[in-house]
Amino acid sequence: MKNLLAAAVLAGVLALQGCTVPQMAVEPGFKSQAQELPVEGRKTFKPNGNFSIGDFTVANVHRGWKRSGGFAILGYENLKSQQQYEFSLQNGQGQEWYVFGASRLHEKNLTSNNGISIRLSPNLEYYTSHFTSPESGQWTLLTADPGHYTDRKRFDGELTNGRTRYTVSPVYKFEGKGLPLPDLAGYEFKAGEEVLGAVQVLNNGKVWLKTNLPEDTRMVLTSAMASLLLYEKLQDSNTTLAIE
Repeated sequence: MKNLLAAAVLAGVLALQGCTVPQMAVEPGFKSQAQELPVEGRKTFKPNGNFSIGDFTVANVHRGWKRSGGFAILGYENLKSQQQYEFSLQNGQGQEWYVFGASRLHEKNLTSNNGISIRLSPNLEYYTSHFTSPESGQWTLLTADPGHYTDRKRFDGELTNGRTRYTVSPVYKFEGKGLPLPDLAGYEFKAGEEVLGAVQVLNNGKVWLKTNLPEDTRMVLTSAMASLLLYEKLQDSNTTLAIE
């Protein structure tokens, strides 16, 4: 039901804007100081192939099977799923490195005869990716996503190498629209209260980076954003499993 509602809301936004591709609501103060890196070649659905983010190239995407299991009986659902993948990222100078990602979800729900679903556990979807910078060492991105705008306060995310920490925050709105989406449109990366970068994961994807960032910071943020552009939510597969 949640996925159908999200699709309906997105379809409505697209219909209102005609053929215009909606843009994620980026903080105005950040946008005036940021550069949009063109995302080219990324597929809207099943983004498994090569694509570019500015002068960075995403390639060698290897995605494992989504492993799902659990059971549903008399309205009670106990569902588990996980997935792993890896890809390479290359900058404009030809340097290449690998990024490894994994996601995990465990849901416990109770569905009544009239179709109302009640969560019996937090049902957070965990996602992590990690990669190594030759300058600043190993970085880890971690998000815990409750999966819906109404639970947004329970979202948690960070990108860190143990010394430097960036907060990862969800964005649920399109620019110029008052109503939020049920599911997130993308993410912002902050150092304290300052936004350094943002990525829109819906449609073909969009990436913004603050201008004049150090090259290593650009590499780190772009690596994390590329992993999120390849991240496919497990909640969709668990919903399908529950229906079956």
